[in-house]
Amino acid sequence: MNDEKIVLFARLKVKKGTEDELKQAALAIVADSRSEEGCLNYDFHQSLEDSTIFTWHETWANKSALDAHFKMPYFAELGARVKDITDEPLQLILTKMVSEKA
Repeated sequence: MNDEKIVLFARLKVKKGTEDELKQAALAIVADSRSEEGCLNYDFHQSLEDSTIFTWHETWANKSALDAHFKMPYFAELGARVKDITDEPLQLILTKMVSEKA
């Protein structure tokens, strides 16, 4: 798994009324994350059906690049900033593409 692309889907639910706080904190690391070596895609989304649910869709060149991302200081800072506003634990799903690219 270390040499193949990793597609990550992450889901986080925050407490009602804290949506803007999460958006501000998460958007602050988008540019840095996108500039990391091995980052092929990094997008942050908010649910249309439930404004307290946010998702990330990321593609990394390999597992090593993703592991390096998780060790970045700004990633730890994001976790510290939002730990008190989360309503459910962060869910991570690591995948690999099975179909051909569109």
